[in-house]
Amino acid sequence: AQEKESAQKRDDANGNQEKKETMTSKYVRDDGMVVLDALAASGLRSLRYWKEVPGVRTVVVNDLDPVAIELARENVGRNGFMDDLVEGEGTNDKRIYISNKDKSNVNNSLRPKGIHLQVGDATHEMYLSRLPPSLYPHQCNPTQLHYQKPQYDAIDLDPYGSAAPFLDSAVQAIRNGGLLAVTCTDMAALGGSHPETCYGRYGAMPLQRSGYLQELALRILLYHLSVVAGRYGRTIRPVLSVGMAFYVRVFVEVYDDKAGVNNLSLNHGLVFQSTRCSSFHVTPMASNEFVQHHQRQQNEDVTSPNTNNKSKPRNIYKNGRGPHDLGEPSCRETGAPYKIAGPCWIGPLHDMDIVQRAITRLEAAKDNDDIDPAGGTPRYPLHTATTLHGLLVSVSEELIDVPLYHVLPNVCSAVNTTTIPMTMFRAALANAGYRSSAYHKEPQAVKTDAPNHVVWDIVRAWCKEHPPSQKKESKRHRKGEAPGSTGKNGHMEDDNEEGEACKADVATKILSREIETKVDFTIPEGFGLKKKARRFPVNPEANWGPKKAASGKNKRRLSDDGGDEMEKHNAKSSKHY
Repeated sequence: AQEKESAQKRDDANGNQEKKETMTSKYVRDDGMVVLDALAASGLRSLRYWKEVPGVRTVVVNDLDPVAIELARENVGRNGFMDDLVEGEGTNDKRIYISNKDKSNVNNSLRPKGIHLQVGDATHEMYLSRLPPSLYPHQCNPTQLHYQKPQYDAIDLDPYGSAAPFLDSAVQAIRNGGLLAVTCTDMAALGGSHPETCYGRYGAMPLQRSGYLQELALRILLYHLSVVAGRYGRTIRPVLSVGMAFYVRVFVEVYDDKAGVNNLSLNHGLVFQSTRCSSFHVTPMASNEFVQHHQRQQNEDVTSPNTNNKSKPRNIYKNGRGPHDLGEPSCRETGAPYKIAGPCWIGPLHDMDIVQRAITRLEAAKDNDDIDPAGGTPRYPLHTATTLHGLLVSVSEELIDVPLYHVLPNVCSAVNTTTIPMTMFRAALANAGYRSSAYHKEPQAVKTDAPNHVVWDIVRAWCKEHPPSQKKESKRHRKGEAPGSTGKNGHMEDDNEEGEACKADVATKILSREIETKVDFTIPEGFGLKKKARRFPVNPEANWGPKKAASGKNKRRLSDDGGDEMEKHNAKSSKHY
């Protein structure tokens, strides 16, 4: 009997553990999760939420285009969910409103279970869905109760272009602890080709042609999200932030946390990029000794209090400092000035615990016909399971506390030398006492906590063993202008002041400095071993990229004789989404 009771307790414990490890459990209330696909188009992602995510009670399929909603309705039928479709007024049904005489909280005011199709403006729908689930009706006035609806548990924003116009309403329409998924495809702005556009949309400056532009784009988006949320006493917590194909996508949790808003400046920073080489510095907008000490204790699991009153950290926010305080008012390697990018998010990009649990599920599903044996996600075989696994594995290997990265070929080309093998370069960093990792979007990226001069010391040591090739002189240089100059009278055409003396060649300047770091290219035993995964997948087809945005010429007219045109529109939409 005792063995049976112990076995029952173990089963209960295992069952509870599986419930805790359910990827969606933290976003699901007892009555189910409510999801808004705000820019649904053909509705295919909405249907995946309904079919593949456990615990979903309601999916609201919203789009401004009536043609898109008609197409979504047809897709609901094609997937056999017509019985789950809520007809009538959908999410505008008066059943979701409650009287201020009702003593139960707003959480009991539910949208009817099922799939809701609606034609409407996404921002309008979200601005009308700002009642917290914990709010009681008697705390509201009649106008709020009549026009406002409960907040969503998850909101997905996937526009054609920038998501910036939708973020203000989205951070208000998500419940405390809810999940917000945001996609931006305006990489021309976020990537630096149009910095003025990026600053107008996100309040931050990118860097054109910087090696780390993919990660900087993510951090600019997260910065803007955190600022918008902070206006309403809310903070964000990134779960997963990735660059994929021609877009960036972030998953963040949104919390009511006014104290956390006070610490927002600690997670924002500026990037100082040398104008003549790949050296850069990332500096926070502010510092706080007390908060940083508390975070360090949590990371190191230190429980003993600080008994030294003289060094007791003070809870004071101080303005951040630039590279000048680091002893580098200009680039240490070339003497060039800095360009400034940002502000940007310098906190973590991912929740590594969730990422690791997702990897575990994908690997368990691989041995069970691509279905999670515990009954969670994935509930059906995923066509992109291999690609998704490779992406998550790459993410799990990143240094979470190191913003931005060096691109190794760019670093080596600055001194005209052959590219150092990645394993040898990272081994040299490890032998010097520094950490390093890759980046999920760039195969040649090196994220490291090593200072710039250590990176260049490794390059200089490599050049001693592998002398760089001599750069050919241009016609202008043969006429007597200084090597490395690009302008008239031998002057550099960059941000340097006019009349400055001729600049020496960048490679010559970098290689002329003494090596201060002990460089050892020996690869330690077992160094560089990685989990087997398909990293950095190639594009699935030639000329892969965003399709043309829907326009009046491509939209189906709502008429009785539009059958052929509807089929064409459906085929295009299915391919795109």
